[in-house]
Amino acid sequence: MPSSRWPTDASDAAWVDVLTRAADRAAAAVALIPPHERGTEVGQGEGGDTTLVIDRDAEAAIIEVLEQAHADGMRFDLISEEVGERSCGGDGALVIVDPIDGSRNARRGLPEFAVSLAVTDGPRLSDARVGLLRHLGTGETVVAVRGEGVMVDGHPMRTRDYRGLWLTVVEGASPRRLTAAMDHLAHANRIRSLGSLALSIEYVALGRLDGLAVLRPGRIVDIAAAVLIANESGVIVTDEHGMPLDAVADMDWRGAMAVARVPRDVAALTAAVRAALDAGSR
Repeated sequence: MPSSRWPTDASDAAWVDVLTRAADRAAAAVALIPPHERGTEVGQGEGGDTTLVIDRDAEAAIIEVLEQAHADGMRFDLISEEVGERSCGGDGALVIVDPIDGSRNARRGLPEFAVSLAVTDGPRLSDARVGLLRHLGTGETVVAVRGEGVMVDGHPMRTRDYRGLWLTVVEGASPRRLTAAMDHLAHANRIRSLGSLALSIEYVALGRLDGLAVLRPGRIVDIAAAVLIANESGVIVTDEHGMPLDAVADMDWRGAMAVARVPRDVAALTAAVRAALDAGSR
C-alpha cells in the first residue's frame, strides 16, 4: 500500500513528476489536433509502424519535457516508438515511451488510446521502477512505483472481487488468430478487444477485466508501463508458456503474453496464446 508520502524515494518521486508533466504535455498536444487530422500518415517510425500525426505530435511533446529534464541534470537513455533509441547522458536509467498506444483507435475516433511511459534502472523489463499510463479518452492517470503499489488519479487502486473469467480481453485478434484461440476461451463469459495492449493489461491489473490473451507478439514500448502496473497490483504476467514475463528492453524484442488475476486461469489463457501463434502471422 502506498505511503502518505508517495513515492517515498526522492528519485522515484522526481521521475513520477517528469512522466506526469510529459503526459500532460502530450495530452495538450493531442487536444490541439482536429479529430479528422489525427490519422494523417506522416512517415514510418523506428518501431516499424506507420507514424500518424497524433503519434508525431504526442512524441514531440514528451521528448520536449524529457530534454528539459536532461538539461536540468537528469541522465538517461531513451527508447521511443517513433524516434527509436537516443542517449541523454545515460547513467543506467532507461525511459521507454509509446506516445500513443492504440493509434488505430485514435485514427477512427475511438476513445481507447493512451500515453505509455516507463523508467527502468537496468536493461530488462523486470528492472522497471516507475510506470505511467494516461488514458487520453478519459483523462485517467495510473502510476506504479516498484515496491510501492499503484495510484489511480492520485488514490490507491481498488480492485473488484474476482468471480472468474467473466470479461476476458484479447489483443492482436485477427480472425485467424481469434478463431484458433477460441476453443481455449470457451469458459469465458464474454470476450472483449480494446485495441490498446497497454490499456488491456492495465484493466486486468485494476480488476476491470478478468484476463488477457495477447494473440500477436507485442513490443517493449507497448507493455513496459502496464506490466509494472500489473506486477504492483499482484496479477500474474507470463509469456505464452506460462513463465514469468521478462525481456531485454530494446526496440527488437517481440513477445506474446497472458495476464491472469488468479493462477488457475494461466493455463487457459496461455493455451489460447499458443494456438493463435501457431495459426500463422495474419
